[in-house]
Amino acid sequence: MVDRPKPLDILNRSLKSPVIVKIRGGREFRGILAGYDLHMNLLLNEAEELNADSSVKNLLGEILVRGDNVVFVSPTEPRNEDKEREGARSKEQEEHERW
Repeated sequence: MVDRPKPLDILNRSLKSPVIVKIRGGREFRGILAGYDLHMNLLLNEAEELNADSSVKNLLGEILVRGDNVVFVSPTEPRNEDKEREGARSKEQEEHERW
């Protein structure tokens, strides 16, 4: 029998990573998953509300999405600026590890 990951395991792996969250009513948000609980309440940092074409509608900052409104949570690819930050961090980490 195949061992399938559980939903909360996937959420745990997505911590500190970009996600897209769709809520009832069709609204979508993109942000960094900072935390969650067993009720699927989600804390997003650097949150943005998205239009239907995935362009940014509003910059929101830090938001809490109530779990009973969540339709889905999907891990995403980091935005270009996030990739650049990751690249800079990894260079700093390499230098730190050398010392």
